[in-house]
Amino acid sequence: MVKSFDPDEETTYVEPDDERGVQLDEDVVAIDAERALALLDLITRDLPGGGESRDGQRQMIRAVAAALSRRKSTVIEAGTGIGKSLAYLIPAVMSGQRVVVATATKNLQDQLAQKDAPTVAGHAKGVRVAVLKGKQNYVCRNRIQSVSGAAQLSFDDGSDVPQGVADQMRRILRWANETETGDRDELPFEVDQRAWRGLSVTPQECLHRTNCPQGQNCFAELAKDRAAEASILIVNTHLYASHIASGSMLLPAHDYVVFDEAHEIVDIFASLLGTSLNATRLRALAGVARPLLDSSFHERVLELVSVADRFAASLQAQYDSGALTGLAEDCLRELGRANELVTILVEGLRSLEPGGADSEARKIRALGPAIHLANDLARVNRVRDGELLFLSKRDREVDVEISLVDVGPRLRDDLWGSVTAILTSATIPDTLPASLGLDNTAIERFESPFDYQNNSLLYVPEGFPGRNEPNAEAAIIDELVELIRAAGGRTLALFTNRAVMNRVAEAVEPRLTTTVLVQGTLSRQRIIEEFRDNAEASLFAVTSFWQGIDVPGHSLSLVTIDRLPFAVPNDPLAEARRAKSQRPFYEVDLPRATMLLAQGVGRLIRNNTDRGVVAVLDTRLAQSSYRAAMFKKLPAMKRTRDKAQVHAFLEELRESPVVR
Repeated sequence: MVKSFDPDEETTYVEPDDERGVQLDEDVVAIDAERALALLDLITRDLPGGGESRDGQRQMIRAVAAALSRRKSTVIEAGTGIGKSLAYLIPAVMSGQRVVVATATKNLQDQLAQKDAPTVAGHAKGVRVAVLKGKQNYVCRNRIQSVSGAAQLSFDDGSDVPQGVADQMRRILRWANETETGDRDELPFEVDQRAWRGLSVTPQECLHRTNCPQGQNCFAELAKDRAAEASILIVNTHLYASHIASGSMLLPAHDYVVFDEAHEIVDIFASLLGTSLNATRLRALAGVARPLLDSSFHERVLELVSVADRFAASLQAQYDSGALTGLAEDCLRELGRANELVTILVEGLRSLEPGGADSEARKIRALGPAIHLANDLARVNRVRDGELLFLSKRDREVDVEISLVDVGPRLRDDLWGSVTAILTSATIPDTLPASLGLDNTAIERFESPFDYQNNSLLYVPEGFPGRNEPNAEAAIIDELVELIRAAGGRTLALFTNRAVMNRVAEAVEPRLTTTVLVQGTLSRQRIIEEFRDNAEASLFAVTSFWQGIDVPGHSLSLVTIDRLPFAVPNDPLAEARRAKSQRPFYEVDLPRATMLLAQGVGRLIRNNTDRGVVAVLDTRLAQSSYRAAMFKKLPAMKRTRDKAQVHAFLEELRESPVVR
């Protein structure tokens, strides 16, 4: 049975019937590794400065070519500086087949789409590159048409749009007349989610090409057309997971897939092959249904709002009690009533007789999410074996989540038998192949070419308070101020918690004369550009900035990490995985934390001339019994606990930018 998902289409993906698209061949592909290496040499020679030959990259090309030729899924750990993107893209284009490349972070997706893939395509005849994102990432021309002529902007529930949000929506409307893609990530400003939401649609709300007045000019549909013609199709891993959940309906047919940043895919698949539910979705349905339905439904609509409020309160009470798995009796009672009410409203929406194109669009934008909500309500009431129902909290609201505890069986059934995969990352946990259902698959490893011993220091402060001690945050603030001053800015300060990041940044900034940038104050692309362009800036960040960000050169001399990135002790999904393991800390917690730490450390040295310091402000890396296991996954950096040595090294780098 197909599990709950957010499809871009409700029907199977249809290949184009003309000759523009990629012609897929059922025969076994034989990729000549020597020709692939010759293409690498040609591309490298044409790079600015002539590029450089890297043994690890050449070895990886041979490994990928062999894997694709034999149709054997392969896991590859490619150390920082290998040049893994070219190492899989070159055999991919030489296969003559469509290859989907899935990335876990936006940063890497942008690098592939804007730099690496076009570089390869420019040297290989007939190769077409396209990027495909989920439908909600594109501005909707039909919604633009419906709101652009209105004197007063309003949401679908009839409520007025706040002035600040309305101003942003008008900026988006002007941008929509200029953009070629309609892609949210190309907006020149950080957009309020409400503004974007008012001018885009989810997959369930979409009228689809055949029914939409703007279907032939739809940005999302045009992106799908480009995807159908592409030989290299770049997507994010979340969309690929939804593709699996849909029964492989969302993406064009393909035999090969590359998962870059493969260490992320277990958690992404576990989440996207499940579902989530919260009270806001109940209120949203009530809000969009009331203006459409006649007065006979208004009592039901009002009751759904009351049920949503009681459901939210019950979830909050259960969350506060620490009972994070399963649902309490009062939560189940409210869910049961919500299910009844949603069913009634769905039938009411189905029976509507629209009076024109606009009312038809409003009906579909309400009915699609309503059906999806009804399916998820039913799903929550029948959790399957191998799944976990648990509570999580984002911002102010508690969500009900269903995730797979073990994704291996699902992937064995639904993926590995139909595609050949290259799974690669700079750091691969030893447990990854088994976790993904790739039993008896060894990890191939290619070492980084960088000289970490001479070019870098790994620093853990001596006499530093434990991360959970009361004075830990004050110590981090003082240490960061001293380190950033010594480095002259040029710092990427990574945190495991956004609230801590914000507090520390607020305390550090007044004590520095150099610029402090904080994730969330600008768009991701804009803040990275400012960090790269300002040689004395420091960037404070969490989440995706631990990986995928590439800032070589003098703009980055110091990476700081506030604590080892272990999962919180009461994380329900981690607890469920621990319960299935005989050595939970070593098989669940340590591999994940080590992988994330290695990704963070990997932000420092990005080319052969980079030099700098990684400061881990968590004494467990220097004192714990498991530190040796972590060091095995980290670059072979010199280690020190001597603050004076670190400051002297940073000051030398600051005064000698030409070295970098």
